[in-house]
Amino acid sequence: MTRRGTVSKVLELKEMTKEQIESEVRKILDRLSREESRLNSLEDTYKKTVTDFNCKQDKGCANIQEMELFHDYFSHLIREIDKQKKVVLRRIIELEDKQKAMLEVYKEKRLFEILRDRIVNEETKQTEKSSQRDMDFQYLTRRARR
Repeated sequence: MTRRGTVSKVLELKEMTKEQIESEVRKILDRLSREESRLNSLEDTYKKTVTDFNCKQDKGCANIQEMELFHDYFSHLIREIDKQKKVVLRRIIELEDKQKAMLEVYKEKRLFEILRDRIVNEETKQTEKSSQRDMDFQYLTRRARR
């Protein structure tokens, strides 16, 4: 296999790797979006519950059982929000890692494209030199016959 063929095969592999990583990045972005929306939903629920709690307190009709219920629910929501923040943070780190990998694949692919272009230019120059030598030889042999 020629150098050009080898480089072309490597470029095909790099292209497949690039497409695979881009697909993974899209999947991670989708998951991140879902996780962030879940976090926002939890935070909205927490804010709404705080508002409800404040209204109950302002009315002055909150008894101890309701207070304990609110306290337990607030504790549960805060734990869930903390868990969800950790999940979102993990997804962000995962996304950053995949983006770094994607950048490396882009760089490698570009390097092989440059290498392929150089090989093509080199082959073209060699072909032109060879063609020029043949024309020179034909010219000189015709001239020598005269």
